[in-house]
Amino acid sequence: MRKSFLSGVLAAFATAAAAAAPLQVSALHPLMADLARQVGGDRVKVVDLVGEGGNPHRFEPRPDDLARMQASALVLAAGKGLEPYLNRLHDSLQGVRVVEVGSNIPSLTLTRDGDGAAGTPDPHWWHGVENMRRAARVVALALADKDPAGKVDFLANAQTYGARLELMQRWATSELAKVPRSQRKLVTAHNAFAYFAKEFDFTVIAVAGLNAEQNNTPQALAQTIEAVKLSGVKAIFPEYKANAKVLESIAAASATTLAAPLIADGNGSGQDAGFEAMFRHNVQSITQALAAR
Repeated sequence: MRKSFLSGVLAAFATAAAAAAPLQVSALHPLMADLARQVGGDRVKVVDLVGEGGNPHRFEPRPDDLARMQASALVLAAGKGLEPYLNRLHDSLQGVRVVEVGSNIPSLTLTRDGDGAAGTPDPHWWHGVENMRRAARVVALALADKDPAGKVDFLANAQTYGARLELMQRWATSELAKVPRSQRKLVTAHNAFAYFAKEFDFTVIAVAGLNAEQNNTPQALAQTIEAVKLSGVKAIFPEYKANAKVLESIAAASATTLAAPLIADGNGSGQDAGFEAMFRHNVQSITQALAAR
């Protein structure tokens, strides 16, 4: 009887300890890691595989990354083709769910050649505030699937985060209203801001395609310079932590100025890490460069 009682007590303690242990979640994109933290709160332990300031375009999982993913309950990817290694990853991981967070978010398509042909889905969906609000619910439901006891918390956190993003969206609309219609053109290092442009009524003139590392021919650069001249825009935007040499040449040839860099891939660091900080940084950079004076 005493042995049975003790066994029951130990089992109860073991169950409580297991329930209290945070759910390990691995992320293949810094902003997916940020989403997991925002939605998961204390119930999750987030492993940011790319790391703060890391470039998800360049990331390729190493053996130690695979080990950390295998030890996780869930792996979060941005999706929409951003991670070309996902098929291999599915084959390598045993019993670990990989969630492509952006898979059910409506896609915009590439309108000029980039890393793929025109018509390829643009993977940079996180530049839309509405998209991030939807993504928070996707993450909440994915976490709840692995931790049903936390479902109410996850959904509440997603709702709170979404409300905060709604306020930020209103702030951005007010700030960007300072930019005249004639200047609502983003000349950027690569084609990453289409979702932002659609949401806030801008036009993108991209020097490269989906990947900032893409090489550009002299003919393509000449066309870009001509497009910038014709646009009448007064500033162009390099990319955070990227070589601005090509844009410096375009600025000089088109009599425009080089503005503060934009963060394209969620790879901000320090005070610019995470979606909200990245978004505020970009809105402030755009407003400062293009607003009427």
